[in-house]
Amino acid sequence: MKIVEETRTRLQLKHRPLSYWFSGWCIFTICLSFLIYCLVFDSASVKISCDRILPSQVNCELKRFNLLGSMDKLKMFDPQEVYIMTKSGSKGGKTYQVIIVTPFRDFALLSHISYQENQEVALKINDFINSGQTSLLVQQNQRNYLFFLSLFILIIMAITVYFATSPVTTCTFYKSLNQVFIERKSLRGNKIIEHPLENILRFDIQEKQFKYSKLYRVVIVLKSGQEIPINPQYTGEKRIRDAVSRIHLFLKY
Repeated sequence: MKIVEETRTRLQLKHRPLSYWFSGWCIFTICLSFLIYCLVFDSASVKISCDRILPSQVNCELKRFNLLGSMDKLKMFDPQEVYIMTKSGSKGGKTYQVIIVTPFRDFALLSHISYQENQEVALKINDFINSGQTSLLVQQNQRNYLFFLSLFILIIMAITVYFATSPVTTCTFYKSLNQVFIERKSLRGNKIIEHPLENILRFDIQEKQFKYSKLYRVVIVLKSGQEIPINPQYTGEKRIRDAVSRIHLFLKY
């Protein structure tokens, strides 16, 4: 909170929630990037079709589909074997992924499929490689996972937009009009609160404990008991206490 103007009859303070804007837009950008990755670059489903050209030669085609329906084709020549790769997360969770080994490179299938489903796919492909079958078609699908993940990201984005568009608050005390005006401007709209100065009982400094520190805000307490925060977002202590001292001095409380 900052004193932007002070005269004999008028005192004006302004609060810009810079930390809310910065953190909100940063998280929004990260979520948007992740959402684009989920929709465009991550595979929602895969389809593997294999044909036996010679008794000892197998050619396969791997088709990857994203949530938007786009398809990417990859050729797999002479697959040697298939195994399940296990990855352990930082919190102890595990994910499983089918890996197809060829003489040229390894091909990874979907990463959010249950172990049982991966095992079924691995067994089918290994059986085909080691048998005399002439063709094979297997599929994997994680559309539900990506759909709910994308929905969750959209909810987070909506919350971050709310914080990123937090209003700028301008509080003006007019002695000549015997009024206090609190104006909140944001992309969501404008709001003006006004009360006679004589209705003000006192100014309170409210504190809130966050993870690593305490933050503060100024609240106007009316004689009716209603509390009106001058700065809805909590901020550093020094500016808050300086602002309250200047208001007291201006109003001669």
